[in-house]
Amino acid sequence: MKAFTMILFFCLISIGLQAKKNLKAGVLFFKGSWAELIKTAQQEGKPIFVDVYTDWCPPCKKMDKEIIPQQNVGNKYNASFINYKLDAEKGEGVAIAKQYGVGAYPTYLYLDAKGNLLHRAIGFFDAPDFIAHAETALSLGAAKNTIGSLDQQFKSGQRDPEFLQLYIRNMAELGLDNSEVFNTYLEVLPVSKLSSAEELLFLGRNIRNANSRAMVFLMANWDRLNEAQKKSLAPGLSSLLNDAMHASLKEGKPLAIIQSFTYEDRLKDYLSKKELQFVSRFKLLAYELMKDTAGVKKTAYNFAPDLINIPLDSIKREDKRRFDQVMIPFRSGKSDSTNADFQEERRYFVNLYSREITSNLYDAAKAFLILEPGDPALKDALLWAERMNMIVPDHKLFKELVEKLRKKCN
Repeated sequence: MKAFTMILFFCLISIGLQAKKNLKAGVLFFKGSWAELIKTAQQEGKPIFVDVYTDWCPPCKKMDKEIIPQQNVGNKYNASFINYKLDAEKGEGVAIAKQYGVGAYPTYLYLDAKGNLLHRAIGFFDAPDFIAHAETALSLGAAKNTIGSLDQQFKSGQRDPEFLQLYIRNMAELGLDNSEVFNTYLEVLPVSKLSSAEELLFLGRNIRNANSRAMVFLMANWDRLNEAQKKSLAPGLSSLLNDAMHASLKEGKPLAIIQSFTYEDRLKDYLSKKELQFVSRFKLLAYELMKDTAGVKKTAYNFAPDLINIPLDSIKREDKRRFDQVMIPFRSGKSDSTNADFQEERRYFVNLYSREITSNLYDAAKAFLILEPGDPALKDALLWAERMNMIVPDHKLFKELVEKLRKKCN
């Protein structure tokens, strides 16, 4: 009995030591509310690391499984930050994600103890790069011109144009909405200076809100820029407008969407074919929402006919090329292709180009359901739907759309 007790004692010690060892491995996350997090950070005088995720995000799960548990990652983050996980789609996470302009997942926010943003990173990173982002944030936190200090100077009445430019640029680099500071900048500088090419370029490179006064001013003076300047700004501005249209679609605000259309039309000559296709999909969804049949037809006919004329063998070759590109790190041994998560994702990687084409065709064909029965354009929509059904056979949504369009055609 005594021997058994001693064995049990040593087993418990061993389990305890192993548990203690496990606690040291990987990033440890603070449990509590956002307010409690900020309070604790201020009490300890430590910056904050926030892992913003969603339940459906594959890169988030990959980071959680492969990178977050590593001991060298934990050593860096646990010593340097108070770490926090935030679900962007639940509870107070919704408002906090919006406050920091989070629009992709995972997003990593590096904050000072008061909650001011120092640095952000988006997507999957290997351990060395993830640690490098921590180092970047810490160095920025030690700098004089942090967002927190700039905020205080602005609130104290600092309105020097050079200061406002610095503040605007810093906010832009962090992806923060700088509309309020831009409004002040527009008031401080005379119109004659603001409308110079140099100032218009500054606006175009740093606007982070498509619904801002700065965007309105830039678009009103767009033709003061030369062709090369317009081409350099157009992709970024179009991306902002796409985000604004997406938000307006979710909120059901057609007037805001129409304003975005006006600006997109000014940019279209300076966008790539793929960028224009992306804009067209947003327009299509907007016209569908507004029951604008003429708009739906015009937009869909801009891209759908080209897509159905791509030969199937060309699509399959491009699928293979993209899949081979994805597989490079797995074939080199840098990443593990045998784990269950990758096997689940693999079925999406094998036909990336097919999915891109059918996704566009689906949006075009589905939008035509708002047309009246007997409209000749419905036959074209049916043709597009049947084509996407050939590219990706046995897809439930595609088959259902084919049947709906057939009924409407008859």
